[in-house]
Parts: sequence; structure tokens; C-alpha cells
Amino acid sequence: MTEELDFNNLIPELHYYIHRKPTPGWKIEPCITAFIDITYVMHGKAEYTINDQTYIVNKGDLICIPQNSYREAVTIPDDLIECYATNFLLRNKTGQNVSLPLPVISHIGTNPQLIALYNDMHSEWLQHNFGYMLKVRGFLCLILHLILDQLLNKTNNAQDDPRIKNSIRYMSAHYWENLTTEKMARRFHLHPAYYGNLFQKSTGMTFKQYLISIRLNYAENLLKSGEYSVGEVALQCGFSDIFYFSKLFKAKKGIPPSACFHEVKKL
Repeated sequence: MTEELDFNNLIPELHYYIHRKPTPGWKIEPCITAFIDITYVMHGKAEYTINDQTYIVNKGDLICIPQNSYREAVTIPDDLIECYATNFLLRNKTGQNVSLPLPVISHIGTNPQLIALYNDMHSEWLQHNFGYMLKVRGFLCLILHLILDQLLNKTNNAQDDPRIKNSIRYMSAHYWENLTTEKMARRFHLHPAYYGNLFQKSTGMTFKQYLISIRLNYAENLLKSGEYSVGEVALQCGFSDIFYFSKLFKAKKGIPPSACFHEVKKL
């Protein structure tokens, strides 16, 4: 299912948001949801019944209730739930409703980055400043990306180590330079062999492979602008040999860079 869904073209439409802090008598009345409900549990417990199955949710759980599902819930009186809840529709670029390939309950633990995004969205939601819904939708997109990245992108573990995260940030800003494992290892006071193993374990690619991928992605972007020749693009992206660049580009993108350039020129 994850292979069929184009995550780059998901368009969420937010209908309702709440930072929920229930009283002991709180409950969600039985209903059929006309939306996707994603709820992140910050503290406490609650009992949810979703499509005739009952779940006890706890701190660190993510609840994903599909559109058109039966839903009801009650809090646990001696351990009141606190959570962030968003109700939204999700469409693809052609306007068709799509669902998220997530289990009803996922335990993602305490995620400071996710909490910070919810806090920012909460602040904007309450202030109702000029264009606040546009900003809130932006936060919702970031929240969905973070959730999907954590639960579905099994090759992306770079966030686990700040040294690798900072390495990738540096590579993205200095991709055209003569970057090597040895130079980057010195930045973090690590042995090159240890740094290289750490990088590959975190990203699933060697340092060189990751750097080439960044360079080729930027090269594709430049070619699509139609403003540069293939040779100019190669040099700007850190390739001194245009033939080597063309070989790598074709292997990665499936077409030679000249074809990409000429296609843009036709437009």
C-alpha cells in the first residue's frame, strides 16, 4: 500500500484541531467519522472503540482513525488523557480522497520535534492572526511528514545522531566542495573509519553515495530551469569531468542530462 501512495502529492484539508484536556466525565459520543482523525497522546490513558475493536491508549501512542470509521472514546478517570487531535481530509493531486497506510494504534513515544510542531500549530490556531489557516495547514503538513517519516521510512535514521544530521546539513550547503569522509570526520573529532560506518548505518548509504545523490538532485533542478548548459551544471555541482557527471546522472535519473536540458528548452 505504501508503494501505491505518492507521498509527495498529498494535500491535507484541516477541518478541526484541539489540544484536548478532558474532565473525568469526558467522552466522544459514538459516530461515524467524516474525516481522518490523528490523535497524539501526551499523557494519561483513554479507551477508544474504533470499528468495533476496543483499545486502551497510553502516553506516546498515535491514534490514526480512517475516514468513515465508527468511533467512540472515554477517558480513564484516575489517569486523564491529554492529547493533540486533528481531523482532516487527505487528497491526492487529482482531488481524490486517500487514506494513510498506518495502523490504528502506533507507539511512537515522546517525540520533542512532534510536540514542538503541535505547540506551534496550537499557538497559531488560538491567535487567529491574518492568514492563520494557511500557516496551520503548513504545520499540519510538517506533522504528517514527521509521522510518516518515523513510521514508514525505514531507511531514514539520520535524526538519531546529531553528528549525522549536522553532516547532512553541511553537505547540502557545501555540496560542490571537495568533501571527503576524512574532512567531515575531523569536523566532529572522529576517526574516519568510525565516522564512515556511522554515516552508512544512519543513512543506508556511504558518505560518497549520499554526496553524489545530493549533487545529482541539485543538478536536475538546475537543468530543469533551462538557464544553464550541461557543462555549467556539472561544474556548479562539483563535477570537474562532464563525462563522469553524465554517466552518473543517467544511471541515477534514467536519462542523460542533455535530454533533460533539451526537454526543458522545448517547453
